[in-house]
Amino acid sequence: MKRQSRHLRSRSSMHRDNKFLLLLHNISLGRLFFSGAVLYLLVVGVLVNHLSHLHISIDKSLHEFAAHNKHKEGASACLLVNDENPRLPEWIAYHYHTLPLRSLTVAVDPSSRSSPLGILQRWNDTGLVEMQLWNDDDYLYEIAANGAKKERIKVTPDVHGHRLRQNHFINKCMLDFKRRNKQWVLLIDVDEYITFNRIDDNNQEPDFPVEKAPDGIPTLMDWTWDSSKGVIEGWIDTLSSPTKVATGSLVSQMQIQPGGIVTDSTGDSYYLRDDRAVRDLDALDQPPEPMPILKYVMEDSGDKLCGEIFNDVYNEHVDKSWVCLTVDWEAPVNEQKKTNIFHGGYVVEDLQQRKYFLEKEQALWPKRLAVEDAKEARERLPRVDERKTILDVVKEESNRHGYETMGPCITMPRLRYGSFEVQPEAATVVTPGEIDPKNFVTLRYRWHGAKGVYAYGKTMIDVSQIPTEELQVEAENVHAPLCHYCPRQEWYYSPQYATSLFRVNHYLDSFEAYTYRKDIRVELRQSVDRYNTLAKEGNHSMDTEGSHWLQEFVQDMGSENAKMLLAGAGSFPRLDWSL
Repeated sequence: MKRQSRHLRSRSSMHRDNKFLLLLHNISLGRLFFSGAVLYLLVVGVLVNHLSHLHISIDKSLHEFAAHNKHKEGASACLLVNDENPRLPEWIAYHYHTLPLRSLTVAVDPSSRSSPLGILQRWNDTGLVEMQLWNDDDYLYEIAANGAKKERIKVTPDVHGHRLRQNHFINKCMLDFKRRNKQWVLLIDVDEYITFNRIDDNNQEPDFPVEKAPDGIPTLMDWTWDSSKGVIEGWIDTLSSPTKVATGSLVSQMQIQPGGIVTDSTGDSYYLRDDRAVRDLDALDQPPEPMPILKYVMEDSGDKLCGEIFNDVYNEHVDKSWVCLTVDWEAPVNEQKKTNIFHGGYVVEDLQQRKYFLEKEQALWPKRLAVEDAKEARERLPRVDERKTILDVVKEESNRHGYETMGPCITMPRLRYGSFEVQPEAATVVTPGEIDPKNFVTLRYRWHGAKGVYAYGKTMIDVSQIPTEELQVEAENVHAPLCHYCPRQEWYYSPQYATSLFRVNHYLDSFEAYTYRKDIRVELRQSVDRYNTLAKEGNHSMDTEGSHWLQEFVQDMGSENAKMLLAGAGSFPRLDWSL
C-alpha cells in the first residue's frame, strides 16, 4: 500500500457544545447518501426518536460529583465499534473508574446494525465523560496541501479495508485529542480492559529476562518461533561460523521472549538473545555518507524493502515517494543484517549495488526499565481495592524513573480470558437483584491463558508529546500505531510481559457474544470450532485476585445512577442479520 494516502490532517475545528458533543453534527442526510450509510441514519433516527420520549433521571448529586472531579486529570480513548452495545456500558464504567476515562470518541463501522448513541448520551448528560460519536466522514478523507478536503478514502469490504479504516481512525482520533489539549489516549477494543500487571504468586509467571546466557546454555541469535512446528529456529555462533539450529518441541511457550531461556522436550535449553538490543549497539544515527534514506520501512515478500524515500540521488524520486527496492542480502554490506526483526540505522545495497540508509526509527522509542527496576515496580503495583488509577501509577513511576521510561508510547501485553465461568465473589455482588455481576465479563470470567504467549500488544499514547505531522498520516497498525514512538511488535512473542507494569485483558465471552457482531470476519465468528479453540487457549489458570471495581463504582455513583449508566450491560438483543 502506498503511503501517500496516509498523509492526512484532522478535520477542522469541531463543534464542542458540552451538552451534546457526541451528536449528529456530521451526519447530514446528504453526506450519508454520499457514503452509502442510509441504513445507519434510519437506525440512529429511530433511536433519537425513542430517546426523545425517555426521561433519564440523573440526580443532582451526580452532577455535583462530576463538577467536583472535572479539574482532575483523566485519560481519553478511541473506540471503533460494530454492534457493541451489550459491551459498551461495562467498558465505559470500568475505564471511568480504573483509568480514569474522561473523554471518549467512538466511531461506528457502517456494517453495524445498532448505534451506541443512547449509551453515549447517558454519560454525556451526566457531565462525567465527554463523548463524541463519529462516522466515516469524520476521518476517512485526504487533505490537500491548502488544507481543503479531498476525495473520500475508499474502503473495501474485506480485511484490508477493515484495517485501513482502523488505521485512519486511530490517528485522526489521537490528532483530535491533541488539538483538544488532552494527554494520554488509550487504544484498545471494546472487549479489552486495561489493568495492573501485578505479580501473581498463585499462578505461573514468565521468568524475568536475563542479560546473558548462563554457563553451559547456548545462545540463539536471530531467532524466530515456528508455531506450526512448535519449535524455535535460530543461529548459534560457533567457532567456525554461525550454525542454524532448531529446538525440539518446547515444554512451555511462556519463556519465549528476548532474554528468555527455553527448554525443549529433549531437555536441551537455549538462551534467546535480545536481537533488537544487540542491533542497536552499532546502529547509526545518520548515513555514513550521502545516500538515499528510507523511512517507514516495511518488508515485502522477503527480499524487498519498501518505504518513503528522501534524497534519492539515483532515480530522483520526489521526497516522500513510496518506493520498493530488491535487496541483495548476500552482499558484504548486508551481511547478517537480514534478521528476524527489522531494525533501522543500517545501510543496505540493492541488486545494482546502490546503497540506501534505513532510518533509525527506534531513536524515540521509550527506554526500557532495567529488569530489577521493573520487578520492583511490579511489586509496588496497587491491589484492586487500593483505589489507585492507571494514571496514578504512570505518574508515580515516571517521577521515579524518568518520563522516557514510560512514554510517550506505553506498549502493553495482552492476556486472553476464556469462556470458563466462575461464581462472582461475595465482595463483588452489589444490590442483589438490581445489578447482576454475571452481566459483566470482568467479573464473570477469571480463567485466562498462559501468560506471555499472546502475541501483539496494545498501546496508550501521550499525544501531547507527539508532533502533529506524525498524526496526520495513517497509523502503522493498531498494535504499534506510531513507528517512531512505539516499538515494532513481532507476531511470535508477547511484548515483554515480565517487565510490563500494565496489561490488557482480552475477553472471549460467551458464544452468543462472540457471534453477535456482523463484520468482515463473520465466517470465523460463526465457527464453533474456532470459538472452542480460543476458549481452550484461555482456560490455563485462574486469576485469584478478583476485582472490586463494580462495587466501588456503585458506591461512587449511587445505586440508581449506576443502574442507569450500566443499563443493557451483558444483554444481547436479537438484531436483523439482513441489514
